[in-house]
Amino acid sequence: MKQSSFLSASAWAVLSYGCLAGASAAYAESNDSSDATTGSAEIIVTAQKRAENVQDVPIAITALSTADIAASGITSTEDLRFAVPALNVTRGAGGFGLPRIRGVGATGQGNGVENPVALYIDNVYYSASSGVLQSLFDTEQVAVIKGPQGTLFGRNATGGLIQISTLNPSLTEAKGKAEVGYANYDTVRAAGFVSVPLSSKIAISVSGQYEKRADGFGTNVFTGNDVQDARTHAMRAKLLFEPSDATRIVLSGDFNGTDDSNPAFVAFDRNTQGLSVPEEIRRRGGDPRYDILADVDPFLKARQVGGSLTISHDFSGISIKSITAYRKTNLQVIFDPDGTTIPTLRINNDNEDKNFTQEINLISESDGPFKWVIGGFYMKNDAGQLPGRTTGISQFNDNGFNDEFNQVKLNSWSGFAEGTYTLGESTNITAGIRYTADERTLDATRVAFNGNTNTTTTIVNPTETRNFNRLSYKLSIDHRFSEELLAYASYNRGFRAGTFVPQANPIGILEPEIIDAFEVGLKSDLFDRKLRFNLAGYYYDQSTIQVQQVIAGVQNVFSARGGAEIYGVDADFSLNVSDNFRLFGGVAWNHARYRNFTDAFIAIPFPLATSLGAAGAAAFSTTNFSYIDSLTGQTLRNTTCQGTFVPPGPGATQAGRDNFYRTRLGGNCLLRGDASGNRLQNTPDWNLSLGGNLDVPTSIGKFSIAGNVGYNGGYVGTPDEGVEQPAFTVVNSSVTWRSNNERVSARLWANNLTDAYFRTQIGQSNSGQNGTSGTPRTYGVTLGFQY
Repeated sequence: MKQSSFLSASAWAVLSYGCLAGASAAYAESNDSSDATTGSAEIIVTAQKRAENVQDVPIAITALSTADIAASGITSTEDLRFAVPALNVTRGAGGFGLPRIRGVGATGQGNGVENPVALYIDNVYYSASSGVLQSLFDTEQVAVIKGPQGTLFGRNATGGLIQISTLNPSLTEAKGKAEVGYANYDTVRAAGFVSVPLSSKIAISVSGQYEKRADGFGTNVFTGNDVQDARTHAMRAKLLFEPSDATRIVLSGDFNGTDDSNPAFVAFDRNTQGLSVPEEIRRRGGDPRYDILADVDPFLKARQVGGSLTISHDFSGISIKSITAYRKTNLQVIFDPDGTTIPTLRINNDNEDKNFTQEINLISESDGPFKWVIGGFYMKNDAGQLPGRTTGISQFNDNGFNDEFNQVKLNSWSGFAEGTYTLGESTNITAGIRYTADERTLDATRVAFNGNTNTTTTIVNPTETRNFNRLSYKLSIDHRFSEELLAYASYNRGFRAGTFVPQANPIGILEPEIIDAFEVGLKSDLFDRKLRFNLAGYYYDQSTIQVQQVIAGVQNVFSARGGAEIYGVDADFSLNVSDNFRLFGGVAWNHARYRNFTDAFIAIPFPLATSLGAAGAAAFSTTNFSYIDSLTGQTLRNTTCQGTFVPPGPGATQAGRDNFYRTRLGGNCLLRGDASGNRLQNTPDWNLSLGGNLDVPTSIGKFSIAGNVGYNGGYVGTPDEGVEQPAFTVVNSSVTWRSNNERVSARLWANNLTDAYFRTQIGQSNSGQNGTSGTPRTYGVTLGFQY
């Protein structure tokens, strides 16, 4: 009933808006689409595997050019949430990027767990979650494509995808740009790009970036060392070879790295010792927003290297494109998850991800009424821990360790086809289908060393194999009422592949996610193309959700089998107020709620007298809390606070455990319980953005004043809604001077101008509620040169 009423309301919005667009079309004079001085410039995207005007594509897309990225103060994929409606990007524990579009995304990460918002850079799929956090230093365009894209982009694009195109070599001219800058927190930055034609058929380009933030955003008040300082570097090289007008070959290689004192977890309240961490940080002269209290400094080291070969050839009416790629990602993270200065628990994870992909596309290029794309995709992935090591008092009284060695291997094959038929001159019907066959294999070994007895225990799990095969498909219709107005309606089925959760004990299976998505939308260029306004309404029926829970410092991911209901509206606009003044932005409203989630993790904070009252604490027993197992349908009682270490004596009986829990001074009791109807994690109900750029020509050069305001309506971090990020607004601004020949520039900039406080990661475990702070106010100067 909700689906019917919501789509009906969206349809009425489309019709009403169509009337407005029609009035605008009658008012407007005809305009050449290439005349950017009087109207919005044409934006070309490849959301349907072919180059098309974004206004002709029946999909909700937010596309940002190099100028938009600069005006918005965006420097990384994480910053995109401040400029793109319906997109939120958070971080997982230790270097994992977690993008979410319209409520569809990931909270958990691990080996073989891929994001449901896919990342493509230069048409290459980045499978590793740690690869999501990318610098945009040499980016030509970012296109955020909303909604399931399972037909053309395959599994793990159920939320949509982020498509990044980087700068290419030029065959016609030598060109380049370079910039150096300095910012607060003793930050130095340098970046450059150069392209040189070697002949009329061969050209090369090289780009590079380096940044070092010597002073951290905060301090570990226990050790006195900085946290969230960082050093990043990246380089990309491309070789372009065009032996004929019909053939294009691009060979690309890149590497990047990050050395960071992250994840800088800090507890929001009492740690497991009963100590108020914020108060203790203040007592030690610190700031609990950015400083932490831990017995070990966090450490993150990430390295990525990759290469790709793209070959395309036009056979006069049909083109073929081959994309071959290999990527390797290494990520080491060390952190203290227990929120105390006692070495109770320490985590040292060493992850590796190796990924090979091969894609072939056949694309029709004729001017006839039927256009089609046929293709195949193969992916071979090997992801594992080498190992994940746990040490501390909880491990043989700090005289030993537990190691987790695991490898999750994937062989994935898929074939797809999509066709668009034009009825008359204005109506298109598009249908697509894709079949995916995944084979997952798991090898896992646990090694425990007890230094007290000098014994080693090794447990080798038998090799496990699971197959996840699914069909995904699409149907859409679009109609162009005029040159100014396009309307469309679509249905998509998306598929997120299942996998193993090797770090869980016992090893778990993540079930596939299926999304049925319905969408209606409008795309318009109004008032002589000065105003571009796009609007979309959607309804999603999501079958299963893969959810994360940290237990005793270990990332556990499990399935919310009841799924979710998601619906909302998002819009974006671009307005050319004059030749020198442009505004752009968007708004998104999203309602995303769990349906039946009867076995979620629920946290009850210790001490129990504070959270339950004196009488509730006295009568406390975990068996008082029951839940319905979503797999079997059985009603079960909790017998333990999961992840809370209980000494062997009290731990032997239920009464002993309950008595022990009643004495706990801090942390959380993690139980299974009901989260049905609660909000999906990391999903704001509202997102708004507004940016602009004003050029002021003078006799000494051109001054550009730019800014962007991004509003995030706040979100919860856990299914029980126990941890919440309040609403926040981030303001970025800059003033840039360019010489009259536009070769030399100087830029003064400030990001998060109002110093808004927000967190990039929030969650809760048996150690308590915790999170990692976002970037505070930063400002600096950048000098540039280009030719």
